[in-house]
Amino acid sequence: MNAPAPDTFALFVREDVRDTVRERQFQLLVGFFVLPSALLTYAAGRSASVAGNQVELLPSLLPAFAMLTPLLALGFFASTLVEKRTTGALNVVLGLPISRRTVVVGTLVGRSIVICAGLGASLLVAVPFALFVGVAVDLGRFVVVGVILALLAVTFTALAVAISATVRTSTRATTAAFAAFVVFFFNLWAHLPNTLSYVRHGFSYPETDPEWVPFLEAINPVAAYANLLGGLYPDLNSGAFIQPPAEPAVYERPAFALVVLVGWIVLATAVGYRRFRTTDL
Repeated sequence: MNAPAPDTFALFVREDVRDTVRERQFQLLVGFFVLPSALLTYAAGRSASVAGNQVELLPSLLPAFAMLTPLLALGFFASTLVEKRTTGALNVVLGLPISRRTVVVGTLVGRSIVICAGLGASLLVAVPFALFVGVAVDLGRFVVVGVILALLAVTFTALAVAISATVRTSTRATTAAFAAFVVFFFNLWAHLPNTLSYVRHGFSYPETDPEWVPFLEAINPVAAYANLLGGLYPDLNSGAFIQPPAEPAVYERPAFALVVLVGWIVLATAVGYRRFRTTDL
């Protein structure tokens, strides 16, 4: 299949972003990010005032944002294409010179712009507010952590779009999104390699885990986020249930974690497009 024309792709992305504004998704998403950001920053300022100690902004925000980012990406976007299919909007779009690949990739790009804008707005609000209430802000690492959170947001947006391109009903999309959040964020993913190891060793646990067990655990996108953040800033709590090891293996280091997150984006988009390409609308 030929690559979509740049003008057509840009037009689709622009209209997809506008759809989120018309449907009030964008405004809600910004609100869900900005409100906790403001409240947590205020709470950090109060804590610093009472204790008389210097409090930094990032440790106050990260635990909430590590959970909110994948949750909002999946919750808002997992039924995007399903709803367009149900209303017949997809038939109209595909009746134009727009390919199915443009629909899938354009939806990913459009929704990634939306969630990164919401995330960015909350961080921009937090900085001056933090300075006003006496909370310390390290701008250098604040920007880097913001980029890491944005990458996590795009990763789970890709998973949401893949779910939406694969299933046929909003109920299934919501169920799949909830399952993905629970499996990845609460690290139920780690049970998969351990179960495989248990079965391969005759339904008994080996004395030491094979090397591929921690490797599979490390390719959980939330684990990759934690390893990336922990490798760059060991003093920061990623906010995830998964904590980076004190002595990381090669596949637990920041460079590999970055590859894992990008790999999830590419793989989820490819799987979603493959299914969407052959589905009967």
